[in-house]
Amino acid sequence: MARPVTSTRKKSPVAPKRRVSSVIDVEPDAPEVEGSADAVELFRTRADALRPADVLRCHADPHLAYHNAVLGRSALLEARAEIDATGFRVDWARVQGVESLAQALVYAASRVPADPRITGEVRAMLREARPLRELLLSNAHTLSLIGRCSPAEVARIGRGRGFVDAATDLVDLAVLHTDRDLFGTGSAVTAAQVKRAKALGTDLLKKIRPAGAGRARTRTSGQLFAVALRDRLWTLLVQTSEYFERIAGARWGRDLGAHVPRLQARYVAKKRTKKPAEKPVAPTG
Repeated sequence: MARPVTSTRKKSPVAPKRRVSSVIDVEPDAPEVEGSADAVELFRTRADALRPADVLRCHADPHLAYHNAVLGRSALLEARAEIDATGFRVDWARVQGVESLAQALVYAASRVPADPRITGEVRAMLREARPLRELLLSNAHTLSLIGRCSPAEVARIGRGRGFVDAATDLVDLAVLHTDRDLFGTGSAVTAAQVKRAKALGTDLLKKIRPAGAGRARTRTSGQLFAVALRDRLWTLLVQTSEYFERIAGARWGRDLGAHVPRLQARYVAKKRTKKPAEKPVAPTG
C-alpha cells in the first residue's frame, strides 16, 4: 500500500530538475525527489490522450514510485544484450524515458493540495494500519479458499483504496475475523492483532471523520485540473511499469521481481545466486 507523503513546495511553478538521491530508503518512507515541470510538458500530450475510462486514481507515493521505476530501468539496461537475445522487441527509448515520466508525476503530485485531514498523527497511524490491513486481508483471502468465510466479502473489502477505506477496512476485517473465527489455530492472525485492527480503524475514522464536521469544501477548477493531471501521469507510469514487467519476464521469467520492483514495493527482492559447483575431488587410494 502507498503511504502518504508531504508535497514538495517550490518557489517557482516552473522549477528546473534537481539532482536526486540514487539510494532508495525503504524504511519507513521513500526519500524526497524533486519533480520537473519540464518533464510534465514532455508527457502532457500522451497524458491528455488517455481515455477517461483508462485513467487510474493515484493513491500512491510518487517518490517511492520514482525510485522503483529507476531501479527497474537500471536492471533492464544492464541486461540489454541478454534481453535483445531473447527476441523480445523492446522500445528502449521508452525504457530510458521512465525517469522523466516519474519526475513529471512527482511534480504534478506536489501541485495537488494536501488533504487537511492527514495530520502527522494520522500519518503515523496509517503507517501501522496499512500493513495490518494487508495481513488480515491476506489471511481472510487464504481462509476463504477453504470455505471459512465468503470470498465475495473478502473481495469487497479488498477493493478499498485511500486512507478512509484503509480505516474502514480494518474495522470490517476485524468484524469478519471475529464473526467467522478466523484467528488462532490454523490462522496467520492472532486475537490481539484483530483487537488492535478494530481499535486502530475506529480511532482513525474518528480523526478522519470527526463528529459534527461539515462536508469538505468543493475543490476549485484549478485543483481539479491538478488532480486530473496527476492521475493521468500516474496511469502512464503504471502502464510503463507493466511494460517493464513484460520485458523482465522475457529475460528472468518468474524471477522478474528480483530485478524489476513494483512501483510501490518497499523492498527489492534479493537476486538469486547460484551455489558454486564443488570442485571434484580426486579419489584416493
